Amino acid sequence: MPAEASVGGKFVKELIKQYLDNGISRRKLMRGLGAAGMTLATAKTFVNSFTPTPAHAAEPGAIHPATGTGGMLYMQQLRAAGVEYVFFNPSTGDAPFYDAAVNMPEIQLIKGVQEGAVVAMADGYARLSGKIGVAHVANVGLPNAMTQLVNSWKDRIPVLLTVAAFGTALSGRDGPQDYDHQETMLAPITKWLWLAENAVGIPDVLRRAMKFATTTPSGPVFLSIPDDFLRATATAEIFDGKLFTVPMRIRPDAKDIEAVARALIEAKNPLLSAGDEITTAQAEPELLELATLLGMPVTMCWGSALNCWSKPFPTTNPLFIGAYQRQMGFPGAVDVHFVVGDQIGERTYNGATSISMRSDPTALARAWPIDMPIVSNIKLGLADLIAAVKSLATAERLKSIAAARSARAQAYHAAQVKMRQTIVKDIGNSSGITMERLGTELEIGLERDTIYVSECDSGRNMDPFMSFGGADKTYISTGPNILGWAQAASFGAKLARPDRPVVSVTGDGGAMFGGPQPLWSQARYKAPITNLVVNNRSYNNERNRIWSLIGGEQYRAGLDMTCYNGSPDVDFTKAAAGYGVEGEIVSEPAKIQEALARAKRANVEGRPYLLDIHVEREGIGAASEWHPPFSIADQRTRKV
Repeated sequence: MPAEASVGGKFVKELIKQYLDNGISRRKLMRGLGAAGMTLATAKTFVNSFTPTPAHAAEPGAIHPATGTGGMLYMQQLRAAGVEYVFFNPSTGDAPFYDAAVNMPEIQLIKGVQEGAVVAMADGYARLSGKIGVAHVANVGLPNAMTQLVNSWKDRIPVLLTVAAFGTALSGRDGPQDYDHQETMLAPITKWLWLAENAVGIPDVLRRAMKFATTTPSGPVFLSIPDDFLRATATAEIFDGKLFTVPMRIRPDAKDIEAVARALIEAKNPLLSAGDEITTAQAEPELLELATLLGMPVTMCWGSALNCWSKPFPTTNPLFIGAYQRQMGFPGAVDVHFVVGDQIGERTYNGATSISMRSDPTALARAWPIDMPIVSNIKLGLADLIAAVKSLATAERLKSIAAARSARAQAYHAAQVKMRQTIVKDIGNSSGITMERLGTELEIGLERDTIYVSECDSGRNMDPFMSFGGADKTYISTGPNILGWAQAASFGAKLARPDRPVVSVTGDGGAMFGGPQPLWSQARYKAPITNLVVNNRSYNNERNRIWSLIGGEQYRAGLDMTCYNGSPDVDFTKAAAGYGVEGEIVSEPAKIQEALARAKRANVEGRPYLLDIHVEREGIGAASEWHPPFSIADQRTRKV
């Protein structure tokens, strides 16, 4: 039976689902979208993008019959959709999937040894490839998988999670690994979910699941298939992936774009905030062109850089002024705030006129009201906006506007660079490794085309000392910052971009959350990844937030009840060695470059490597190693 996710924007999503399932007419869908706030032009473009073209339907072999087990039909449908990799952790019930894979070399199986790692690998692959990440786990292991699926859900990453459910004769009988509501517990963190109802329908429900996952706004989906259906033999239709690939090339209304263009041209002090939908749409060139054309200062993310997973604007560009915050010393009193693909940036900036362009109509203006909301494919919307700006002002006027605005931004950017250089100079002779020093050393030692996969909360303090975006390193993280993601996600990233250097960055807490299980997959499949563990033996930023923002008895007593991770100190190199990955401890600033060189050499030779980097704890209460003393051994009353 179907089990629908209950999430924000449920009305629009339910309309679309009913239309695709032939439950309502095109006319009723149009009326519903109008009631949801879409303009007629936008609704028409939106609906047209859902309908497969006659050319696709007419292609010979686009739909063809196949006979086999349900597992075979599933794998054939994956292959027809262009899936190349399946990330999995095996269970008895899903054996028919892998029986089918024996004679299907087009699909490579990638094994993980824990369900969360499997999902994170699929997630990292999807972020870098732009394709769907497919993950199979045991149904009893769903809670493990869910920990990492939250990252995919919040960041709108297309991941398909499939389990072989208990057969229909056994389900609901409270067996040792059976529990009720296995499917519906995924509802809060999936875009769509389904329990397959027969063997013959497996390719069709899989086709729908993949369509929902990859259609903007993309996101994770869940498919549960009873294992007796996977073993049963049936004849079903297999669909070419082009028949359910929905490009969503939605252009904004021309009048709306003209109004936005005029507002940006006439603004006295505009600000542009950039978000992850730019990265998803591969619209970085258009963003850079627009910012340069109008000389607008650009911010990314919010506060400490949480709530975003990419950096779509070059951080070395003189128009970049740092992370977005509601209260910023520069650029001062903003009168027009243009937000592109970023929900957090939509927060009203001191009463400025707010403009937001989003590809996700359910998220647009969800958190805060927007003066001028625009639904559009980000790449096409920015291209139209650039054309509109050029049509409304002469080249000479635009050059004059850009020069005046950019001069202020460039001066601020240069001051920030100088300040960071001063910080680095001041800490240059320190005997310990600070975050700022580590960021500076990584900027020196990492290649410019490195894919930098980070989940390190404390490590975000070193991000400003590094260069990302444009011709520099590609930054990949997660918005919700669920720990245990980076080492596994970096594997997926390397699989998607095998010719580029990949570095994973996690804290000691994150490494214990998710590792070292992902290192097993790195070693088995010879994934040349440099794994950095930023080890301060503490949840450092967590303690800083608790003590400085909240205060309370811990702060007043100077006693850290929760965040110290020492006693015992974890040697991550020994853990890595147990999984066949070489590594070393780095505790001196002067040794960082040598260690990075050894890691690079191992990567060139096709091997992963791990650096356990001992960094200083920083912030309030950092010097203390106190933790609540307790010994279970001391609780014994029986004499041995």
